[in-house]
Amino acid sequence: MKRFLVLVGLLGLFSCETEITDFKTENLSDAFVVYGEMSNMAGPYTVRLNYTSAYSPFDPTQFQGQPVPGAAIRIVDEIGSIAALKEIQKGMYQTPATFQGQVGKKYRLEIRTADGLDIASDWQQLSMPLGLKSFTSTYKNADKVENMYFKLQASVQDSRGTEDYYFVKRQDFIQFLTTCPNPPPPPAPVPICYNKCWQANQNTQPILADDSFLDGREIDIPLLTIPYDDFTEWVVQLEVYHVDKATHQYWKRQEAQRILDGGIFDKVPAQIIGNLTCLNKPDRQVLGYFMVAGKSKERMLVDRYHGIPAESYQKLVNYIEFNKLRYQNSPLWDCRQAAWIPYNVGLTLPVY
Repeated sequence: MKRFLVLVGLLGLFSCETEITDFKTENLSDAFVVYGEMSNMAGPYTVRLNYTSAYSPFDPTQFQGQPVPGAAIRIVDEIGSIAALKEIQKGMYQTPATFQGQVGKKYRLEIRTADGLDIASDWQQLSMPLGLKSFTSTYKNADKVENMYFKLQASVQDSRGTEDYYFVKRQDFIQFLTTCPNPPPPPAPVPICYNKCWQANQNTQPILADDSFLDGREIDIPLLTIPYDDFTEWVVQLEVYHVDKATHQYWKRQEAQRILDGGIFDKVPAQIIGNLTCLNKPDRQVLGYFMVAGKSKERMLVDRYHGIPAESYQKLVNYIEFNKLRYQNSPLWDCRQAAWIPYNVGLTLPVY
């Protein structure tokens, strides 16, 4: 039987901000929150260090607590090689761009705060990355536009004879179109109109999978569908982390806590501790995680224009016009200025 956990799955793709944002932080005002990750892919890698305030385990890149500046942070391997991180902004530290994880090596994160506290993660071995075996989309027709959609399918090929665990991040990039203003009367020059931009809605729904009862077989990755509510381009990016058992169990506990309507700061059933500890003051609580894992990344363009039945396409054209999806009432020369579009990333996709 397949075992999958889709974190925050009930929120769906189109409400990507996690509902878990306000945690009780009594008696935790001096606890640290650390989050970072490294892989076999090219760096730089980023580590964030904060005091707790309102930290979401389902979106560990979002920190609302007080950043901790002035720390000395480094990543070390088992033979003593060191990569020192530089503070690029308050509470955010980054490795040199030339530093890259090597498969098979063990790494850990070491932190010394400005007031002399030593924090370290557990040793983790960087696993072999595993790419997707399949990644496809299929159009599903319906009578109404609201019920038309694209089914997404992805899978990994599991290795036989080993316990394997997978952590998958999904990021969607959606193109949107705006309406250009009427040109000025001659002889004034007509400005260039940029009306095709991209938005990257925040997605806080990592997917967990493992090979229990599926050893050596192809394992499906459950993915939410894409609506056929426009014919603009839609790109889906999947990052597949081949994680260890401890990392998998950490996120599994987060899901169990969420189901109980709790969070990492709730005292019932327990605060969830990651893989970091304060070495010279063991009672000083450290939350968060430093993840070391083999990683692969793949993007797929979902073609919402070609291969659609003519009748369905015409229904979509009418739908777009009726719902004013081209923002006719707010014409712009530059779609990058469309402040009403959440997570507007501009004219081009972020670097792959």
